Amino acid sequence: MSKQSFILAFLIFILSSGGYTAMPLFPLLTDVHSITLAQAGALTAIYIFSQKATPVFFGPLGDLYGYKRIAIMGEIIRGIGFLGIGSVSDYILLLLFSFLAGLGGGFAGPSLQSLMMKSAKTEERTKVSSLRASASNAGLLLGPILAGIVIWTGHFNLIFITAGLLYLLGAVSLLFFVKPVSRPVSIKGIPLKQVAEILRNKGFLQLLVFSFMFYVLLAQLFVTLPEYAKQYTNQIQVLFLINGIIGLTCQYPAGLLISRYNNVRLFLLAGVALILSSFLTLSLWQHFAALFVAIILFTIGEVFILPIIETAIANYSDKTGNMGLYFGVSNLADGLGRPAGSLFGGWLFYLIFPSMVWLIFAAFSAVMLIYIAIISRKRSI
Repeated sequence: MSKQSFILAFLIFILSSGGYTAMPLFPLLTDVHSITLAQAGALTAIYIFSQKATPVFFGPLGDLYGYKRIAIMGEIIRGIGFLGIGSVSDYILLLLFSFLAGLGGGFAGPSLQSLMMKSAKTEERTKVSSLRASASNAGLLLGPILAGIVIWTGHFNLIFITAGLLYLLGAVSLLFFVKPVSRPVSIKGIPLKQVAEILRNKGFLQLLVFSFMFYVLLAQLFVTLPEYAKQYTNQIQVLFLINGIIGLTCQYPAGLLISRYNNVRLFLLAGVALILSSFLTLSLWQHFAALFVAIILFTIGEVFILPIIETAIANYSDKTGNMGLYFGVSNLADGLGRPAGSLFGGWLFYLIFPSMVWLIFAAFSAVMLIYIAIISRKRSI
C-alpha cells in the first residue's frame, strides 16, 4: 500500500474520533440548554438524516471537482456545524448547526472513500478498505474516552466544540498532507446517462440490496442488543467497547485474508453465517455470557463483510470514473437500512419475547445466505 493510504487512515482516525466524541451524546444537550429529550432526539435525527441522505447528491461533486477538494470542504462544514452546536443556545440555531454537521458528512464521506480506494492499486483495495475500517474503529474507542474526559469537567458543550476542532484539524491535515488523485476519465459533468448506467448495472443493484439487508442487521447492534443487555447490566457501553476492540484488532487481518485468497463468496457466506450464529446463540441461551459470545461472533462477521462491500463499490465505478457517484448512491443502503432495522427491531422487541426476536433475525440472516448463493453464481459481486 502507498504512503498516502496510511496518511489517510490516520486522518480518518482523527475524524472518526471527532464523530464518536459527539454523536452519541446529543441527549446531554438537555443539561446544557432548556430543551427536552424529544428535542435533543430531533437534533440527532436531523444530523443522521442529513449525513446519510445527501451523499447521493454530493458524491458526484468529488468526480467533478476533485475528491480532496470536496473532502476538505465537507470537513470544514462539519467542523463548523459541531462548533455551532457547542456554542449556541437557541433551538432553531441548534437545528441549523446539526443539519450543517450532517451535511458536511454528506459532502466528505464519498470523497474520502474515493481517496482511500484510489490511493492504492486495484488488487489492494480490500486491504485499504480494512485499513480505513480499522481507523474508524480506533476512533470509536478514542471518541468516548475524549467525551468522558470532557464530561468530567462538567462543561458538556465542550464535547461538541472538541469534535468540531477535530474535524477542522482533519481538514487542515487533508490540505497539507494528502495529494490529489488523478481520475482515469475526464469528466465535465454528471449526465443522466451515467445515473441511468448505475440503474442498469444489475450487479451493483444486487450489491445495494445485500448492503441494505446487512445494515438492517447491523442496526440491531445499536438498538435491540443494548436494550436486551439492560436486564444483565447498566454498563451497556461494554458492548460497544467489545465491538470496537474486536473490530480494531481483526479488521485489517480480515482484509489480508480476503485479499490473499480472493474468494469473495466464501468470506461473504462466512460473515453472514457468523452473524446468524450470534442470533442463534442469543435465542438458545439467555445468559450474560451468551450476550458476550454473540457480540464477538457478530463483530467478526461484520469485519469480513464491510471491506468486501466497499471494494465492490469501487470496482463497479472503475469503468465510468464516477467513484464519488457510486459511493454516494451506495450510502442509500446504509441510510435506509439502519433506520428500517432500528424501527423493525424495536417494534419486534416490545411485541414478542426476545428469544423469538433473535430467531426472526437468524431467519433473516439465512435468507441473506441464500441470496449470496444466488447472486454469486452470477458473479454479481
